Amino acid sequence: MPIHLRTLTASDAPAYKALRDESLRTAPEAFTSDWASTVGRDASEYAGRFGEPATGNFFLGAFDDANHLLGCVGCEREARLQQRHCAHVVSMMVAPAAQRRGIGQQLVAACIDAARQVPGLTQLLLTVTTSNTHVVRLYEQAGFRAWGLLPCAIVVDGVGYDKLHMRRLLTSPTGLDGHNQQPAP
Repeated sequence: MPIHLRTLTASDAPAYKALRDESLRTAPEAFTSDWASTVGRDASEYAGRFGEPATGNFFLGAFDDANHLLGCVGCEREARLQQRHCAHVVSMMVAPAAQRRGIGQQLVAACIDAARQVPGLTQLLLTVTTSNTHVVRLYEQAGFRAWGLLPCAIVVDGVGYDKLHMRRLLTSPTGLDGHNQQPAP
């Protein structure tokens, strides 16, 4: 089945909310948000997250031929001047019925490609629940590398889950390789 990727717009908010609600309900350990706190939100509240890729704040959706949203991924650029070179990959979701068909891989690759076009954006950051080993592998295959672990980052039904912090460089300009280039005083 062919998949079509495109930027989400405000008109996609109801489909995004439906996918988000289903994902939070069926895989609560994969998200820092929880279903009970967000299921009552109006779909229109999400529309503000759907910007243009050139801004570094955007969501991409994967659609089937019938224009059903099967998956999405977001990119949210840091607002503070000294962190504008960073953006966070957020809200990676694929509908349970559409999983294991390469949709997630296509979404992550498209997100990286779009982020590379944003002037001044040099790295992508994300967190992933360590028990989601297939998702960790997906990010590793896309060039993300682990840099830290937060034990018991979320607690779902009394069970703690660790979150792996990952980073992917988009470019490697001199002085922005993640290490302070200033001599110690």
